[in-house]
Amino acid sequence: MSVKAGQLAHSSKRLPEDGHASRLGRKPGSRLWRASIKRIAALTVLLAASLYGTASAQTLDSLASNTPGPDPARDAYLDETARQLMLGLRAARDTARLTIDSYTALVRERLGAEVPTLRRNRPFMHGERTVRVRWSRDEPAVVHVLGARSRTPLFDPGDSEFFAGLRTERFGADPLGDPFTFGFSVFEFPQTATRSPLEPGSERYYQFRSGDTTSVRLSNGRVLRAVAVTAVPRYPSIRLVSAIMWIDAESFGLARVAYRLAKPIDRELTWRLRSDGRWSFPRAYIEIGTEHPDESAVAPDSTPDRPLFADRLVNGAFNSVFPRSRLDISTVIAEYELWEMRHWVPRNVTWRLHMTAMMEGVNAAGVVPPVAPVMIDWTLDIEDIRERGGEPSPGTPATAAEALRLWSQEGDSISGALAAAEPGEMVTITPADRQALITSDLLPPDVWEEDRGVDDATVERIAAELAAIGPGEGGDRAEAPSPWLFDAPGRTLRLLRYNPVERLSVGTRLQRDYNWGRAALTARIGTARVAPDVNLTLQRNPPGHMMLVSLYRSLRNGGPGDGRGTPGIYASGDAADFHWSHGATIRFLPSIRERAWLSLRLFAEQDADIVTEATRNRVGAAVAWTPWWGSLESGSIGGGGRVSVRASEGDNPHVRAVAEGALVIPLSSRLRLGLRAGTARVWGDPAPHDLWRIGGSGHWLRGHANTIPGTRVHMARVDLQRRIRFLGFSVFGDWASAGGDDFYAVGAGLTFMDGLLRLEVARGLGGGREGGPDPVLKLHFRGDAWF
Repeated sequence: MSVKAGQLAHSSKRLPEDGHASRLGRKPGSRLWRASIKRIAALTVLLAASLYGTASAQTLDSLASNTPGPDPARDAYLDETARQLMLGLRAARDTARLTIDSYTALVRERLGAEVPTLRRNRPFMHGERTVRVRWSRDEPAVVHVLGARSRTPLFDPGDSEFFAGLRTERFGADPLGDPFTFGFSVFEFPQTATRSPLEPGSERYYQFRSGDTTSVRLSNGRVLRAVAVTAVPRYPSIRLVSAIMWIDAESFGLARVAYRLAKPIDRELTWRLRSDGRWSFPRAYIEIGTEHPDESAVAPDSTPDRPLFADRLVNGAFNSVFPRSRLDISTVIAEYELWEMRHWVPRNVTWRLHMTAMMEGVNAAGVVPPVAPVMIDWTLDIEDIRERGGEPSPGTPATAAEALRLWSQEGDSISGALAAAEPGEMVTITPADRQALITSDLLPPDVWEEDRGVDDATVERIAAELAAIGPGEGGDRAEAPSPWLFDAPGRTLRLLRYNPVERLSVGTRLQRDYNWGRAALTARIGTARVAPDVNLTLQRNPPGHMMLVSLYRSLRNGGPGDGRGTPGIYASGDAADFHWSHGATIRFLPSIRERAWLSLRLFAEQDADIVTEATRNRVGAAVAWTPWWGSLESGSIGGGGRVSVRASEGDNPHVRAVAEGALVIPLSSRLRLGLRAGTARVWGDPAPHDLWRIGGSGHWLRGHANTIPGTRVHMARVDLQRRIRFLGFSVFGDWASAGGDDFYAVGAGLTFMDGLLRLEVARGLGGGREGGPDPVLKLHFRGDAWF
């Protein structure tokens, strides 16, 4: 099977098998990111890549003289085909560096980030940028901004701003650059942290094996053969990648490369509120480590400054409270095409990045933290390539100075002086008319539209293949990180909690990472004379899903086995609202990089009431489905819901089910209607904790003082919202039914960030049967709303 130039299709044939701390932050001068960080301090999503690489056509025989000496690690090549292809690829790239003198191209960049919740994701921001770049081997590169636009639908659905962009062209200007030198270099640190499979001596860190062949059909109809070579990292590290390279068997050029970090960035990432004695919004820092085991992270004659005591105190306290973040560059795909049958050049690049909290609290009862997806698409349209010693095409600037003269106008902003810039540096021309850039016809659509270089199905398939690449063996493991992580009692404030049963409890946690996943032991001791809260969880991450096995004795509130624990601090409450539960649970969830929209839980446990000391032995299963459909584009209809069923046998056997749905209908650019309805039922012999409750919290019924239990409850809700930038004004009405009685409420309130948070005043209407919820005027503050 064949496809167009630069696109790949798998064939059934298979060849024989023979220390630097980095800061994540906005680019200087970026109005978008400066405003966004001020609005959401904890959301840091800027990340970009250098994703170029090419080679000129060579045959294996002509490269024989360039073959290096003995391999640094004899076990690096798992078959002879992989060895020949990798050596040929490196030699061809070295030769190709002498053939291209300069080129001009249009570079289009698209970025989109989402803010997640447990129910639905909302678009946080999107930005588009188009530039024309002239790269030269011997001169600085010149970049002309042709269009730049950004929007933040979470705060304002209509207004556009100038988008400074991730400036991908800074890393993509060299068409022969290493496609794996990405990530950390975007944050303007001098050393590249990634150990590339293409660099000399990479056999110390990788093993290579060949895979399936692939056919590549060029625009002139010629079909080339590409062979997949997998780079297997010898150990999990944020400095290594798991990669698949599709190499043209004739020219040894890259037809496609796909990779991901060999390990998500988690324990290496910390947050800082203070630096050098100054306060700032939270910024993330990545501890990369030294370039080589025998090198210092700083120059030999320099001593790094020790952070100020106040900085260490504030940042340490913040990191001990704020959940550890997890940054997973899950998929990067760069596709190439053979330009005029002479040069393999990049055509498009697709990024998939996911940011979330670590799964520290996910066990038998913990809520799975939502995932913040980030998408980056980048395309390159080559206009002209000037070979060494050749003449430029008509209309193409022959020098950097000529490009600057032709592309700039009076009043334009020019970054730096061309005469002072060195080869490899960038001089960027930004037109003075920013409004023209925002409305430019050259801008691509936002990243959530379907016009993408690599379709979603291909991305998901390749992501699964990359996730299945495990660690290799042998090699140089001096830089391998420790698999152990220990949170000492009292030093991690997020493991402190207070409730009426334990009073103040102090927690400790021991965690170890394995190739198959993670094992974690968490224990809590309360100041009240009660037994400890202990949980042992094994987390396995096979491709496509996640499995958790937990053994526990845990304090819980709410219905037994509902998947709700006691996270955080409870300033008030009654001990009767809590119970002890001990047993074993197996949970199946979607992939760790996806929102937990589907889950299955099997359990065998014993529950014990705190006050009555009554016990119940149960075995059962629970399944939950929380879908959401609809585009992330502004003004589109969205809908979703929740279906959950739990069944248990043993004491008080019962089946507990709930189904609810929601629909968001845009009436105009700033006016929308929200509809919601639900029903819940309990069959069998439920215990008091197993009954459904309405009122009180406002989740199903607002404006009532207390709750009423029932075996059958229903609800409906209508909500009309008017957006005013990041705020919205809402008027609403509720109806709920329990025990044969109907309850009503009306109210108004403010919504924040597209309904992500809501502050409401509701007034209950009507009475009900004796003992039911009293209608009152009540203030509600809720999060994770559907609308």
